[in-house]
Amino acid sequence: MTRGFLALAAIATLAACAAGCGGTLKQPSASNNASDGKTRPTLTVTRIGALPQAISRAAAVALPGGKLMILGGLVGNNSIDTILAGPPNRLRVVGHLPQATHDAAAALLGSTVYLFGGGAATSTATVVRVSPAGSAANSGTLIEPLSDLGTAVVGGRAYLVGGYTGTQFASAILRYAPGNDTVVARLPLGLRYAGVTAIGGTIYVAGGLSPSGPTRAVYAVKPGKKPRVVATLPKPESAAALAMLGGTLYYVGGRKVLAIDPSTGKVTVAARLPVSLSDATATTLGNEIVVAGGGTSGVWALKS
Repeated sequence: MTRGFLALAAIATLAACAAGCGGTLKQPSASNNASDGKTRPTLTVTRIGALPQAISRAAAVALPGGKLMILGGLVGNNSIDTILAGPPNRLRVVGHLPQATHDAAAALLGSTVYLFGGGAATSTATVVRVSPAGSAANSGTLIEPLSDLGTAVVGGRAYLVGGYTGTQFASAILRYAPGNDTVVARLPLGLRYAGVTAIGGTIYVAGGLSPSGPTRAVYAVKPGKKPRVVATLPKPESAAALAMLGGTLYYVGGRKVLAIDPSTGKVTVAARLPVSLSDATATTLGNEIVVAGGGTSGVWALKS
């Protein structure tokens, strides 16, 4: 498979390159406009803990027993190698990645956490295996470097969505298999920093940064099928996270949480955040969504 196979055939601009792995320019962030949406908030937001330091662009995954794992991230302009794990109100350092990284994506497959891509100065193709206890080791590579990507698990398999190869915005949705990664669908345009999650057998992709700027579309994709638009955000958004709870999608960024009904396309404001968040993690744990970082040290629980 040739280099560039995953990417949309458009070279990223210099400003977009600087906004990715290792860059120092601020990327377009989620909107802070609290007037977006039509109804009163329906989620409660409670601060439940704190990270050791203010982090953004980390990867996070739910572990069994109501635990959370947060891997890598960006502190200031520096990538970190920290692995945090535990109940979300008592996260602690349990290990270190083989190399510092940010803008990676994580998935739990069986009893093992996999960290895909990311990078520091440049996008990488590295795959890292991490045990729930925090032991980490490099474990092969993707078929192409990818940072700024999202991931979802469907049918016990990890799907990697969009990202940045170091030269191009990626449009592919890639089914991960060691040594045999397969493109199962393509988005209509290359996307970085999109919100990604799954409900049942469907992957959802919300917002994100395209070569022409932030986007408004929310896509539903079944592996092997063509993506379809199921909703439209009130305005173009990027740098926000996507999680699901009770069949509803929640898009977390800026000073708000948007609720997206994937069956009707209705988008409303579900919660107001106490601080503005950019590149936070949002992870479903039982009957709540845990939001962490986003340029802060905060950990919050969102409950209906």
